[in-house]
Amino acid sequence: MSWECILDVNLNRLTESLKLLEDYIRFETKDLSCLGKIRKLRSEFLKVKQAIPVYSLVSHRKSAADPGRTPAFDRIPRKSGDDLLIANLSRAKESARIVEEIMRQRNRNLSKGIKKIRFEIYDIEKILIEKEYKKFNPMIYAIIDEKYLGRICLEKVIDVLQKDGATMLQLRIKTLSDRDFFNYAGKIRKLIRNPQFKFIINDRVDIASGVNADGVHLGKDDLSVKCARDILGDRFIIGASAHNLKEALSGQKDGADYLGVGAVFPTRTKYDAVVCGLDLIRLICKKVNIPVIGIGGINNKNCRKVINAGADGIAVASYLFEGNLKENLHALVFKKRIVKHKEVK
Repeated sequence: MSWECILDVNLNRLTESLKLLEDYIRFETKDLSCLGKIRKLRSEFLKVKQAIPVYSLVSHRKSAADPGRTPAFDRIPRKSGDDLLIANLSRAKESARIVEEIMRQRNRNLSKGIKKIRFEIYDIEKILIEKEYKKFNPMIYAIIDEKYLGRICLEKVIDVLQKDGATMLQLRIKTLSDRDFFNYAGKIRKLIRNPQFKFIINDRVDIASGVNADGVHLGKDDLSVKCARDILGDRFIIGASAHNLKEALSGQKDGADYLGVGAVFPTRTKYDAVVCGLDLIRLICKKVNIPVIGIGGINNKNCRKVINAGADGIAVASYLFEGNLKENLHALVFKKRIVKHKEVK
């Protein structure tokens, strides 16, 4: 009788977990390919479940006396949607394995069917976990240019950025040695404690991979987005620069996760940057469906214009680091409250 109860409860657990995963994919990730996979998996599971004599299982059910019925039985708190996702992925895998093992003694064909479902759950788990890991909020994208590295205390700067409102950080080095670039990047990686605060490396795919950064930002003369994706894999964030609509559409087509568009205004960080203006932000935002981050000459006086033009975020370098970092950052954080920020999935 106990085996019937175990089989019954794990069939129920698997049914519930797969339904939650389908709804999560449908409403949270909105990934049609993944949605198709989970719906196909649920259909396969239904066929297996229909072949099991469910009536005999239900007749052995002792739900009235089940200790798991009491609220105190479930003691593990779910603090976030991520926790809930991980818990249900684990529950689905565990239940599938238990059903598979029990059915192996009774019906080997059904056991094989459940085994196939279990491995399909592994595949979906990989997709979902990579998507969770890659979520980013592009609203305030700080850029540490190499010219500031000798003037700042990295420990204090990184602490302020991740505590006081910055959502992403890019390290941009053009002239220092590869060793220095790698060492600075490695130090920053170790200083970041907030997993939602994403660390991006400018240009260098090898250094981004070597220090396990969250992503890389590529200009038009750098490695292509497609090549970077082949090297880094799907879990890395890849941004691409765009100075016109053609480059923006090309970056999106090649698989970029966001676009850095500019220079929006004249900038002291890149004196030779061509000013594109707010009209280009408006145009690109209408034509693409990935996040657009305005860059170039942005400060607390003009950031509202960039967001109102449709940008999902602002990239800031000289304004932040030429003055009091915390005060300058707070000024931007206050301004950003005029819009509801997007978290990119």
